[in-house]
Amino acid sequence: MMSNVIEIVNFKLAETTQAADFAAANDALQQFLNNQTGVLYRSLAKQQSDNIYVDVVYFATMADAKRVQDAFYENEICQQFAKLIEKESVILEHYDVVSQTPCDA
Repeated sequence: MMSNVIEIVNFKLAETTQAADFAAANDALQQFLNNQTGVLYRSLAKQQSDNIYVDVVYFATMADAKRVQDAFYENEICQQFAKLIEKESVILEHYDVVSQTPCDA
């Protein structure tokens, strides 16, 4: 049985990134993800005390996660999002889901 996969990306915004620019780039990235097969759910959160974010995406399979990751590096919208992030701060990890409850978002 294939399990869903969670991609967790921790990152910090670049010092020169303005909140409005990041919000617009995030909206565009969300539209990109909405059009990708295998993306089940995404949530972006920010620590209250500083500029550290966590981006959590649920995928149907690891193959979907890898395909979307590859598309991210080739897509101009995604690259505009990436330019706003401090590259050295990025930590990307994948996890196999072993238990979950329904999400009624």
